[in-house]
Amino acid sequence: MLPHFSRRDFLLALFGIAAAPNAFALTVKGAEYIPVSKLAQLCGMRYKTNIAKKSQSVFSKTSRMTFEVNSRSMDLNGITVWLGHPVVEYKGMLYIAKRDYFKSIIPILFPQNNGAPKKLFHVFIDAGHGGKDRGAYNKTYRLSEKFLNLDIAMRVGRELKKNGYKVSYARTKDEFIDLDDRPKKANALRADLMLSVHCNAASPSISGIETFALTPRWMPSTTSSRTSRSDAAAYAGHANDGWNQLLAYYLQRSLRSATGSPDRGVKRARFAVLKSPKMPAALVECGFISNNAECRKLATPAYRQKIASAIANAVMAYHGTLRRLSSRR
Repeated sequence: MLPHFSRRDFLLALFGIAAAPNAFALTVKGAEYIPVSKLAQLCGMRYKTNIAKKSQSVFSKTSRMTFEVNSRSMDLNGITVWLGHPVVEYKGMLYIAKRDYFKSIIPILFPQNNGAPKKLFHVFIDAGHGGKDRGAYNKTYRLSEKFLNLDIAMRVGRELKKNGYKVSYARTKDEFIDLDDRPKKANALRADLMLSVHCNAASPSISGIETFALTPRWMPSTTSSRTSRSDAAAYAGHANDGWNQLLAYYLQRSLRSATGSPDRGVKRARFAVLKSPKMPAALVECGFISNNAECRKLATPAYRQKIASAIANAVMAYHGTLRRLSSRR
């Protein structure tokens, strides 16, 4: 579970962080940082040192965040959430980038700060690749990613329809669709949520689940080590930064729980399909087709159904948060 905070709690936290530069801030390579002790205070939680100068946790009865020095990820209730900037240490205290407080942590712990709750009825599902673009391919099992993506996407759609949602698709057959045309179709249909379904490929030894949300402005993507001028570009998807992050977290949590596959975390990227949706959006990587053990599982309808059910359950959990927030207004 995640802690529930009132809007008043959040405004107090917001005021506190605004004052932080004078009393607490540390600047590292142009990024402002706040100490873990301040983060705990702002979140109404406690903190402790796990390993001196190396690891600290912020915790309450319902949640725990764990940070490690020099790492660009944190553990939030057992799920890895990637940060834009590495954790640093100063005089025995770990520090978190202020921008990560606002863009990586607050959207999950304080979803009421993500703006007015979005309505959710119409879900747009994008099955990655298709047609001449087969995506990743496993030679051993002669299995194309485009087939897996489409099958999982259609299964997700059936699960959501059974639960009362309207569902539209980028494709329902093996056809090629330009990357830019996928979010354009979602926008034209005025969908309330966009999910892009993919499978991964890398070294044969790598396996696991990962979920991507659009990288916020002025932050490096997970695969980048530092910010660049291009990170200043603004996209339509940035209007939903907070909801994107919350949705990605719910998806990663649900998929990790259902599959038991290694947790590769909630990550950030400026993928074409995430830049222009006018609704909250996330991209899921359902496993590595390049890993034979994981590919064998992905090749079975039962495992693909498990993945589809987990994605649908995440959407419904996200929707539950929207309803809870709406009821408070």
